[in-house]
Amino acid sequence: GLVNQIDYAYENEDGTPKALADNAEIIDLYETVVEQDEAGLSAGLTQWSPDWDSAFQNDGFATMLCPAWMTGPIEERAGGVDGWNVADVFPGGGGNWGGSFLTVPASGEHTEEAKKLAAWLTAPEQQTAAFENAGTFPSQLEAQASEAVQSYTNEFMNGAPVGQIFSNRAQAIEGNPFKGPNYFAIHQTVQDGITRVEVEGEDPDTSWEKSLAAYDELGL
Repeated sequence: GLVNQIDYAYENEDGTPKALADNAEIIDLYETVVEQDEAGLSAGLTQWSPDWDSAFQNDGFATMLCPAWMTGPIEERAGGVDGWNVADVFPGGGGNWGGSFLTVPASGEHTEEAKKLAAWLTAPEQQTAAFENAGTFPSQLEAQASEAVQSYTNEFMNGAPVGQIFSNRAQAIEGNPFKGPNYFAIHQTVQDGITRVEVEGEDPDTSWEKSLAAYDELGL
């Protein structure tokens, strides 16, 4: 979540990778996160793992990062558990994780029809319906500003006004994180470093050295 507030986290504007060992912003965020683990604030669970799934039914954690679409997975796993809610907060403002994209291959047999389908799927009306059904927040500004989205509440989340909350979070985004050809490979080395600390109990400095080694192995 914090990385998604940096315009050029792992790469420069021209797409060339930044040396991880010299990337002060990422090093600072790594240290910020592992410090929370050392303070006992991490549940020590790998997201999407069976232990993480079962934690929803066993008071396994108190809070989690919740992009709009995460309300669906939470409700799916926490069915029958009362007390979930959504807070309009996050350190540093908003964050942009990216989004989904529709592509029509030029080699397709029905390209015109496919373009019409793509246009229909991304129209404000359909984006609003998808948000109401699955929590996928609209990318269309018209849909975001609609009464249907602004007044929408999530019953499972204690009636939280999620339409308004996620609109506020979207408006709080100040930058536009660049994710070039090397972004995800580099990010994985950092994420693995945090996982080793939080889940496997490894020393933060040792884990970071392993992340630097993994970065070097990418040969960028």
